Amino acid sequence: MFEDAIGRREDAEDVIDQTRLAQAAAMLGLGEEGEAAARAQGAGLPPLFHLFFANNASDAARIDKDGHEILGRFIPDVSQAGNFHRRMWAAGDMRFEGQMKSGERVKRSSIIRQIEAKEGKTGPLIFVTVDRLMESASGQVQEKRTIVYREAASTPAPDSIPLAGDDTLTEREVWLPEPVQLFRFSALTWNGHRIHYDLQHCRETEHYPDLITHGPFTAMMLANLTPEGVSFIPAMRGEGAAITRFKFRGTQALFANRRVSLCLNDDGTQAEARNHHGQQAMTAIREG
Repeated sequence: MFEDAIGRREDAEDVIDQTRLAQAAAMLGLGEEGEAAARAQGAGLPPLFHLFFANNASDAARIDKDGHEILGRFIPDVSQAGNFHRRMWAAGDMRFEGQMKSGERVKRSSIIRQIEAKEGKTGPLIFVTVDRLMESASGQVQEKRTIVYREAASTPAPDSIPLAGDDTLTEREVWLPEPVQLFRFSALTWNGHRIHYDLQHCRETEHYPDLITHGPFTAMMLANLTPEGVSFIPAMRGEGAAITRFKFRGTQALFANRRVSLCLNDDGTQAEARNHHGQQAMTAIREG
């Protein structure tokens, strides 16, 4: 049904500016040290900070009821195949070369590679796979992004799904995503999806118990997790070991105002986020 969308391309350009990096540091609560590191000339982008740049600036006239751009311009209108009105970023596979730095111009190209219908445990799903390339003078990120569309819900989503975590991983940090932080992350990534900031929409339209934590936000926390906890400042300063590949998959939603356990194995190659019941919510593989 959507064969004509395969190969569809979207391009964007941006500048990695110090103000946005400083705003990201503030959103993460990195304090004066973090803001100073972000504002330094040539500050490096920690893993997944590329998500703050070169996003599509959807015009207000093209925004749908859920806050996303109306389907059909780049992502095809999957609602033609059914009542597919719930959207999630399900998985990502990112490869890093070099390190993009503040002050550089960045270019982004996105190409739709695959559209596939599957039957999930909760009903039919449509998976849209997008290849993205972001590059600047000193680095690039090659990314495969998998977006899943579900049918609109008529019953409440569960607060938690009993998925066992990997007992070879150790908790390294506890994170409590709260509404203001989620709103700021939405603003920095130019993400208008209401499930991250509009509690009424979450509960009455999409039937979730609370605001949903962004999948890429959780992925960012796991990509920057160390044995001592989540750390962003060394990467801004160009210090520490660099990740060359980060691959993640969401297994259930994480909600605002609930404890998230960020876990890592001994050699730092596997990470996991667990919800307030200690159940697996995201898995990740890291290569250095």
